[in-house]
Amino acid sequence: MKGIKTGEELKAKIAELEKKKDIEEAAIKYEFKETYETYKPANILKNTLSEVSASPTFKHNLLNVVLGLGAGYLSKKLVVGRSAGLLKRVVGTALQFGVTSLVAKKGTANDPQGRKKGGLLKRIFSR
Repeated sequence: MKGIKTGEELKAKIAELEKKKDIEEAAIKYEFKETYETYKPANILKNTLSEVSASPTFKHNLLNVVLGLGAGYLSKKLVVGRSAGLLKRVVGTALQFGVTSLVAKKGTANDPQGRKKGGLLKRIFSR
């Protein structure tokens, strides 16, 4: 490293160091802003949901649950109707729970045959 001998060399070195300081300060501010945005709760939730929804297993399980809920609700509405007594509503709720569980559990990772079967009606009436 060579020594600074004149006032002009000193001024040039000071200007160079100040420019370097400004660049590094801007980089630190940018990194802080990026880190701050990454750790906002809304962004954490959004990133987590995007990672989870990219999973084909999650999509398949979600589809099974939605189909199960729909089939259960439909079966209860078909059995109970609009106005029903207490016993009929209890039986309808039990039927809804049973059909929902049956359809939602079919085709999960634990049941490889469930994926091979197609159609909602086959899933409902297969057992």
